[in-house]
Amino acid sequence: MTSTLKKNSTDTFGDAVHPIKIETTCDSAETVLWSRRTWFKFGVMTTDLQVRFQSIRWQEALKTRELFEAISKLASEGKIFAVATITGHTGSVPRRVAKMIIKLDGSTVGTIGGGCVETEVVAHALKLLREGEKGVHVNSYDLIEEEFGGVGMNCGGKIEVAIEIIEPTPKLVIIGSGHLGQALSRMGKMLDFDITVLDPMAKKESFPEATQVVSDFVETGFPKISVDQSTYIVILTRHKDDVPALKCSLKTNAAYIGMVASRRRVAFVFNQLLKEGFTEEQLQRVYSPVGLDIGAETPEEIAVSIVSEIIKIRRLGREHEAASKKIRFPAVKTVGN
Repeated sequence: MTSTLKKNSTDTFGDAVHPIKIETTCDSAETVLWSRRTWFKFGVMTTDLQVRFQSIRWQEALKTRELFEAISKLASEGKIFAVATITGHTGSVPRRVAKMIIKLDGSTVGTIGGGCVETEVVAHALKLLREGEKGVHVNSYDLIEEEFGGVGMNCGGKIEVAIEIIEPTPKLVIIGSGHLGQALSRMGKMLDFDITVLDPMAKKESFPEATQVVSDFVETGFPKISVDQSTYIVILTRHKDDVPALKCSLKTNAAYIGMVASRRRVAFVFNQLLKEGFTEEQLQRVYSPVGLDIGAETPEEIAVSIVSEIIKIRRLGREHEAASKKIRFPAVKTVGN
């Protein structure tokens, strides 16, 4: 692929999907080749010349584009996955700059150099994914033989790899449209949840921050809602639709199911569902009475207690008990020393 460049000119070629633009601004110009998200720079010494792209550079541009498209696709599908990025290196290494996607099933997209180091990075990423870890985890890998404490490669260098756990945008499904539902919707939006409201009386003007408002009964409206493992469901139906809402919710893989109810109401609903064939194990998924015990009374305070419980489960897991981080006075001297 070639092109003749003129002084102070802009040339565009390639195809409609992958345009390449070359800008030349002076006799001793710097030419910038642009391909979607990937930039290459070459020094240009004359105003008229032929630029030949090496096939390897073009292939790398395509691979980079495919990698980011794969990340976008996985995120849009609500999948949890990891991205491994080489963030530093010393000595001889197979790749200096590279990214790789690791999916939950162990499959990958891209490469950070292959060999034993890539196998070890994939294993570490899968461990993090399966244990529900969050955030970014950085590790160093010595590219030397195992008998010398390395990963089984003889390059002689070292790479630093950051493994980032990518989570989909969390979704908050609110079944009910009263004052508490409105307060919960506002708070969920502040925390960057995608909000869905389901209730026959729900109106978009009452939930302006909601992505989806389904003005329908639970039995017919719930199938219109997308629920996955990053979905948090809160049932606030004032008892009239508790049972159908729980039936629908328990058939999903939602990360959280909470129901506003008194202890007496919870016992009544659970007994009814047990008679209808639901198991104790299934009902153990339900958080009811809902929210952390912070003495909440107003709709806004109750919304805070519910969101706090959701955050705790999302960040720390089901088994972790919430507690104050306050340092007790006897411990102050110990911490200060």
